[in-house]
Amino acid sequence: MKIKKFRSLISTGVLVVVAGFIFSGCTCKIKDDQLSKLAELRRQEKSLNSEISDLQNAKAKVDRELQTRKSEYNDCNGKRDIVKQRLSVWPNIWPDYTPQP
Repeated sequence: MKIKKFRSLISTGVLVVVAGFIFSGCTCKIKDDQLSKLAELRRQEKSLNSEISDLQNAKAKVDRELQTRKSEYNDCNGKRDIVKQRLSVWPNIWPDYTPQP
């Protein structure tokens, strides 16, 4: 009987000590240093989001410029191919033309 009461008393005591640690360790109030750190992190987040947005806009601008240059390149290659084709038949660049004697 004494052992059962002793075990019951010990388990109750342990429960009270654990509950005391749990309730005394928890606080609902944010400390000033935590609040200042949170504010600093929010400022950094805004700064980084702004930087990301600026970089995305710059990338979009470069992509548009690249597409323009590719278009110019393709046009130039097309014209070069036409010139090469005409140079390959140089004296007779107008095959349907026959000079009149």
